Amino acid sequence: MQRYAFLSAIISSGLILVILGTLVIHSGPALFGQDLDLFSTTWDPSQSQYGIIPMVFGTLFVMCIAMVLALPLGILSAIYIAETRSDRLRRILKSSLEVLAGIPSIIYGLIGVAYLSLWVADGFELQTGRVILTAGLLLALMILPTIITLSEDAISGVSRQVRENAASLGLYKYEVIKHVILPIARPDIAGASLLALGRALGETMAVMLVIGSLDRLPSPLFNALSSSQTITSKLGREIAETPFGSTHFSVLVFMSLILVSFTLIITLAAQKMLNQEARHV
Repeated sequence: MQRYAFLSAIISSGLILVILGTLVIHSGPALFGQDLDLFSTTWDPSQSQYGIIPMVFGTLFVMCIAMVLALPLGILSAIYIAETRSDRLRRILKSSLEVLAGIPSIIYGLIGVAYLSLWVADGFELQTGRVILTAGLLLALMILPTIITLSEDAISGVSRQVRENAASLGLYKYEVIKHVILPIARPDIAGASLLALGRALGETMAVMLVIGSLDRLPSPLFNALSSSQTITSKLGREIAETPFGSTHFSVLVFMSLILVSFTLIITLAAQKMLNQEARHV
């Protein structure tokens, strides 16, 4: 088993290096071949203008909206399910959430187009509901089952003895949850949030259907009611129609490299945080 685990780790590390190497090689023409202003706000391939800032900003903006909405609701729902419901009802709820987590993203995208975008347009009196806010709401809906399911597992994993010891000290139920259960389950809840964040970063089809297709920054900058693009929606729209090896293709691959870099940075930061917390425990 040790050899198998070691071999699996080596293969996984090798795949990461292959992916990064491939992205770096194909990003070369955009980075070194021409004098391109990649970090500008203008995207117009016909004029050799490849500013990627609108797509990067759109990715971060949508991701922040989704996490701000889904994370508190997901953790509170997990506490409610784990601490107040019977084992039978908890199993039923978790099974339903796991089904929701497994629904293909294109289905969520179609629901977003058919209902969510119309509600946003009517609620804010917009001509179209395909805006950043709609994409953030849809992503929050998609990652919510993941956060609830994994957070509930973490909370339920706290031993009954710990709960009984805390209650024997005279703590109220909410005090046991706040001061005992949540601190113990915090690393696993952070892992659940990380998995949800990874899905939010890499989601393509659902976001592409509801965010619009404007390659520019919102005006004003944090206007969530403006159409925009994310890196994944941009790749989904253009990568298949772009000539292989062209400058346009290279810039799209460079955006893919940025997306992978975001994921690696978040993973390493979370791992460091959890290691520091483990040393303090």
